[in-house]
Amino acid sequence: MTHVAPHRWADLWAGRVGDAERAEMERHAETCRGCARTRQRVSRASDSFVAIRTQTPPEVPWDSIRARVHWSVSTERRAALRSPRPAYGWLVGATLAGIATALVTGTIVPAPTVARAPIVQPAPISVPAQVARPLIGLVSRASGDVMVNGVRPTDLFARPLGQGSRIATADGRVDIQFGDKSAFALGPRSTIELRRFDSDIIELAVDGTVDISVAPRGEGQRFLVVAGDHTVEVRGTQFRVSHDAGAISVSCRHGLVAITDKAGRALVGAARKVHVASGGSISKEHVVALSNDELAALAQATPFALPLWDPALAQSSAPLEVATSGRRNVRVDGLELGAAPLRVRVMPGRHTVEAADSAGRFRRAGWVDVAAARGARLEVPAEPPPTSGITERRRQLRAGVDQPRVARCMRSIAKAGLTDTYVQVELSVDAQGAVGFLNVIDTDLPSATASCVREVLADVRFGHGAVATWRERIDL
Repeated sequence: MTHVAPHRWADLWAGRVGDAERAEMERHAETCRGCARTRQRVSRASDSFVAIRTQTPPEVPWDSIRARVHWSVSTERRAALRSPRPAYGWLVGATLAGIATALVTGTIVPAPTVARAPIVQPAPISVPAQVARPLIGLVSRASGDVMVNGVRPTDLFARPLGQGSRIATADGRVDIQFGDKSAFALGPRSTIELRRFDSDIIELAVDGTVDISVAPRGEGQRFLVVAGDHTVEVRGTQFRVSHDAGAISVSCRHGLVAITDKAGRALVGAARKVHVASGGSISKEHVVALSNDELAALAQATPFALPLWDPALAQSSAPLEVATSGRRNVRVDGLELGAAPLRVRVMPGRHTVEAADSAGRFRRAGWVDVAAARGARLEVPAEPPPTSGITERRRQLRAGVDQPRVARCMRSIAKAGLTDTYVQVELSVDAQGAVGFLNVIDTDLPSATASCVREVLADVRFGHGAVATWRERIDL
């Protein structure tokens, strides 16, 4: 086989290469160092595209643009409507002529009168009162059993949720989006009721745990979470409310929330929390700081929401079900979604699914085509059992390292007087001795030096033997 063109590696990464051609390309890269390096560069660039795609788009100063257009249009309109001033020259001339005649004849000539139109006051403009618009929510992610109004719906992702809806979970979790950057996630063994759900007021009654991310509210809009005797109100933030057996805990990741009860009120700011025991009063509790682990847990529990919100997503999108044997973390199109099995709302098209192995490394599980309004399912194969030939493969790796080449890679580091460095790699070797992958997962070397050492390790040849996947730390 001739060398593989770089764009074919990109096609392989995107799932546009058949199984036979893919196997042939992989076999060629195992024996061709140039193609192997090209494959690595293309894969790294493709991963960067995934990260760029998940970034939040920049905000456009719509208010500034609207103000400029309004000012320009208003100025031109005033100029068009401005009528020429009335010619008062004849009146001045007549007045002067009358004065002159009076001086000559001694008779005062009255000045001509000018008829004036009566001033009409404009009628006051009546502004109709704004009517609250009902909101709807759509399920964006779900795992385990989810009940809506007491039943397990088969059309969970197609069913709109509105005022009066009651959602409950068993051991699973459900994420519901109701606006741009606004969603809530109901935790396991929890219930939530949408008591009021319109453009003016959103009032949620929760029993259990709910994570909420809500965009800034407009003037006159309110967002309330009722948990027993306590009410949590926000303007725009991400926070968590846990209500169980009368006790309540509120943790705020960013923004500001206010908790009130019959006895008082407390404010919880960014990276802070408060806990009120059953029968206690908020006025007697202290707001304390969140630990780093608690902040990380809040970030991990951010409700899932599509970047472009449209109530018509129920017809223009579809659920993708990722089935796994056991609980395994998965990624779809590079975005981590948590532990599978789960279902997630996606847009039509081809989507790449990755699953984490026992070491926490995400590996591609496959890709699936999703059509609008039609669900799709992908079964992730079980992770192979641990191998027993690691000791022999590790011995072959250390014996096959070209030490003079490693020394040349480390020459600049040695001249700088740096010692006791290391590089830790993760690699896989099949029964024929071919290296499936070799990645640097940790090192204290500069990137160029670490890449040089990795190329040396990639040239190690293994013989026939057991299949093995392991991590190796090499001290330099």
